[in-house]
Amino acid sequence: MDHVPPWLAWGALATTGAYTWEEVGGMALPLAAAAFVEHRRLDLHRFRRPLEVAALAVFLFLVAARTGVLPTVVNTLFMLCGVRLALPRGLPQRRQVLLMGFLLFLTTAVSTSDLDFLLWAVLWAAGAAAALVQQAWDQASERVATPAGPAPLGRVPRWTVAAVVVAAGCFVILPRLRAGVRGLPLGLQTPVGGQAGLPTVLDLSARGPLEGGTEVALRVVPGQPDPGLAGPFGLLKALVLEDLRDQRWERAADTPRRFSVGWRGPVPPDRPLEATLYVNPAPVQALPLPYGFQALEPPDGETLRPGPGGALRWTVPVRRILPLRVQLHPLPGEPERGMTAQRLADLTAAGDQAGAALRFSRREAPGDLPPAELAARLTTALRAFRYTLDNPSGGAARPVDDFLERTRAGHCEYFASALALMLRARGVAARVAVGYRLGPWIPEGGYWLVTQNEAHSWVEFYDPEARLWRIADPTPPAPPSAFGAGGVAAAAARMADALRFRWDRYVVRFSDEDQVQGLAWLQDGWDRLRLGPGLGALLKAAALVGAAGALAWAAWRFFARGGAGDGLPGRITELAPLVRAAGTPSEPFTGETARAWLARLALLRPDRAPALAALAQEADAVTYGGKGRAALARLAQTEAAAWRIGDPAPRVGS
Repeated sequence: MDHVPPWLAWGALATTGAYTWEEVGGMALPLAAAAFVEHRRLDLHRFRRPLEVAALAVFLFLVAARTGVLPTVVNTLFMLCGVRLALPRGLPQRRQVLLMGFLLFLTTAVSTSDLDFLLWAVLWAAGAAAALVQQAWDQASERVATPAGPAPLGRVPRWTVAAVVVAAGCFVILPRLRAGVRGLPLGLQTPVGGQAGLPTVLDLSARGPLEGGTEVALRVVPGQPDPGLAGPFGLLKALVLEDLRDQRWERAADTPRRFSVGWRGPVPPDRPLEATLYVNPAPVQALPLPYGFQALEPPDGETLRPGPGGALRWTVPVRRILPLRVQLHPLPGEPERGMTAQRLADLTAAGDQAGAALRFSRREAPGDLPPAELAARLTTALRAFRYTLDNPSGGAARPVDDFLERTRAGHCEYFASALALMLRARGVAARVAVGYRLGPWIPEGGYWLVTQNEAHSWVEFYDPEARLWRIADPTPPAPPSAFGAGGVAAAAARMADALRFRWDRYVVRFSDEDQVQGLAWLQDGWDRLRLGPGLGALLKAAALVGAAGALAWAAWRFFARGGAGDGLPGRITELAPLVRAAGTPSEPFTGETARAWLARLALLRPDRAPALAALAQEADAVTYGGKGRAALARLAQTEAAAWRIGDPAPRVGS
């Protein structure tokens, strides 16, 4: 039983993703070695000192290696747990193991708030309760002459459920703390040749395939039953890349902030589309937002500020999911505050890498065409290419040339870069936009799910007549995600994500405003009851009388039974009549067990020694054996009556 809490703490820590699997495996080695020693019944007592020195050496090595404060503490605690479990241990050492398991569990609790952790929290509470029961049972069994039998572990599930209920009640009524609880960033951020995600630099010369990333980027919850958001929210732009340097697209220092955000011009007459974006923390601090006139409402205590690449970001980097309410009036493009001659020259510069792009564009769209028609023809031609994450042109000396003339296959960065180069080579101002496509609809939760798999790049080209940046997306449709496919597995994945979202929305982010709204909802529900004046007053009076009666009953139980256990041996309330009958000279000592107190009474009344021994045996059976309390209460009442018959005998030796 001593092994259970450390292993449960290890399981909770392993599921957080804060450590690599190699690190998690290293943490399990001391526990596994101790379990082997326990199974083989090996006696390592004579190796106690070498094992303790080895644990100290591991700690010093971790400090010298500068692995970090938290990893050093966690690895040291696992090492000490393994040493304590491998060596012969008494009750103090067993309590040390439980304490170290609790500290390990705390290091996990402060680094995650996912729904999966709730299961580990319940399991750890049950495991710790079982270990405590076993330790208390073993300690008490040493004082009993007869075999005590197995520990009453059957009570642990009921105690665990009661603890969860009490914790839920405290969670609802206690004051809220506004603090982020998420730990490390979610996922890696490598634009090409790594895991899918939002890039800040587009480098086509990187090698290797692009792997999908299932980490959630944001969820879009519509504000209307029939939102019609799939079109206007189809592309969520985070930032733009305007500087082209060889094979790299980078953010420009002079990119203005998005004009539609914070625009105080005339509001369009049509009704705005409303939605709430629940944005997850990510390495790239740039908010993905739809195109069009917008009014943004961040949560209380959070503000927005401009970022590189025309992005908007939180003023302070966040470590928890934050909601951002959006009111949107769709527009045909994104306005430009002012296109200067120098800025236009920078946005049409294609460098010496546009040879193949220019040839392709002349072949597919000959002649002098307006920007919109040119972009449409080139987009249609590129959509005939093949979409793949294998990155077949990543190792080429000139990746765009190889993409257009040989492989004709790639992911969205190649399509967007090729189209932007072709437009620039034809004298049209163009840039690469980075953000997300709208992900699959999750009917189980009523929102659109956007993961790192939906990270996307497309092209914005400038229309000088309308003075707008217009959108061109040349990438062919990607295969549906695991959430959007059919079948039982996809439905289960959607249901699991809906549960995680509700957990974060209604539990992790539960605030004092939610408490006030809950009380207001209860008050509104009471007010909506159509009761007559007499019936309403009668119900209120009955509620008050019932509450007063419950308090009076609890107070009577508390004082009638000695303060719910205060001043009672072993906190056994059934012994209260005997405590009162014995009187002040024989009051139980603080922390005295029932058996010890009854043995002390037997010294005062030797004639009652056999009956007091039977009463002690019954008290042990109730406390440790799970026996009912009715027989104990009858024996205590009988002994109290017998005690009152005569005066207590003088103390032995007095």
